[in-house]
Amino acid sequence: MIDAPFEQFEQRGFCIVPASSATTLDALRMHIRDVAVRLIGAPAGDVDVDLNTLHDHFSSSDESAKFRLDLTKAMLEGKDISAEVFAAFGDYLPKLVGNDVLSQRVPNVVFQPPGDPHPTELHRDAPANSPYEVVVWLPLVDCFGTKSMYLLDRDSSEEALSTYRRNPDDRGAFQAVLGQRSVQLSVPYGSALFFWPALFHGSVVNTEGESRISLNTRFKNLFAPLGMKDPFRYFSILHTSPLTRMGMQFEREET
Repeated sequence: MIDAPFEQFEQRGFCIVPASSATTLDALRMHIRDVAVRLIGAPAGDVDVDLNTLHDHFSSSDESAKFRLDLTKAMLEGKDISAEVFAAFGDYLPKLVGNDVLSQRVPNVVFQPPGDPHPTELHRDAPANSPYEVVVWLPLVDCFGTKSMYLLDRDSSEEALSTYRRNPDDRGAFQAVLGQRSVQLSVPYGSALFFWPALFHGSVVNTEGESRISLNTRFKNLFAPLGMKDPFRYFSILHTSPLTRMGMQFEREET
């Protein structure tokens, strides 16, 4: 059963998988909720209610944006968030990236209140990012409808790119591919979306009446080809195999 999602990942460029350690994931969500309510000066209650109603504490997009940046910084104090995401999905991620793993130093927080006029624009992460990475999009609340995100699968992303390259001025043709081929995802809390960075993806204005709050972070193999970003400013070493540690020690001593 664990191998089945990766058939879909290779064919379509994405898969949705449940956490292999719900306890680790729940503790991570609780930590982020605790940091969030501390920042806004609110009492902690039911974690699901607290996160779904975060938007009630802000009166403007600027306030929401500042909160997102403050939360990104504060949640990292004493915590390696990417390491905990990897542990929560530890039955799956090594099958994609192996045992010598780089993890994103600072995961991204996405906070999208209902009606916020600044959804994530359509884009793809590669080629600036390495095509040998996996993006883990982890909702901290149930994400559905406009509260979620959309993407184009592997074939559709290639079609959209081909359409653009044939006539970069024809936005109508590109938008037609997007409208016909994009998939609006439903990802409940407790699961994560794994997707290939060459897929086009984005979000729309959240009209669901609840806050969308999620993390996204990236993992790649230590020895996989790099993208255009400096890997050791963007990533840190998360895991190495015994053989790799032996080889690194040998190279240090021989040079």
